[in-house]
Amino acid sequence: MMRRRTTFLVTFAAALSALAMGGYVLLGDPERTVDTIRLEGFTGAPTLRSPVGEGPSRPVDGLEQLVGGLRSGEAVEDWYVAGVGVDFGPRAWLLTDAIVGDFDGDGVADPVLEELRALEGAEVTLGVRYDSDRDEAGVFTINGSTLRDTDGGPAPWEDPGASREADRAEVALAAEEAVGEGARATDTERVDEDGRRGWQVRVRGSDGQEYHVILDLSGVVVDVRAND
Repeated sequence: MMRRRTTFLVTFAAALSALAMGGYVLLGDPERTVDTIRLEGFTGAPTLRSPVGEGPSRPVDGLEQLVGGLRSGEAVEDWYVAGVGVDFGPRAWLLTDAIVGDFDGDGVADPVLEELRALEGAEVTLGVRYDSDRDEAGVFTINGSTLRDTDGGPAPWEDPGASREADRAEVALAAEEAVGEGARATDTERVDEDGRRGWQVRVRGSDGQEYHVILDLSGVVVDVRAND
């Protein structure tokens, strides 16, 4: 019994020595190649898409996303999403039936105001830039479609080529449209002072309220103020 155990131990030790010598020869021989060992049951890390950030969902620099139900206010230009007043453009421009894009996704590009009314009550995704108080925001994209240039170019209601000066009648009409249906211009004056050139028009609304409308030289409404 003792001889058999001794024989087994000697044989086992010899096997270990052979394995060790084989490993030494294998590692020490730079010409010898080693086959890849395949491990089963392991999962590699997921491959990242490259380059990162490319694709149709890439955010526009300088814009924040505002998501919520779109609702209108009392005035044509008053719109709100998630408690934030959102600016789609001045009243006078919205009333001109300007066509920019298909924002409601019905396949037809209607005037901006019609597009907004079609979206009223629905959830929208806007690309915006907030004011300092973050309670109002200018809108640049609507549901992924561009309303105005995001790179600092002119807004659709700003015509960089409109160098022609509007006449008095055109200015009065624009001022009346800015105030609303039934409004009437009572005084139109050209302004050229303190470095500002344009027009100012006094307008009486259909309710008897008087307004002071400021326009640039081309007749684009800049501001509408109700007189006390």
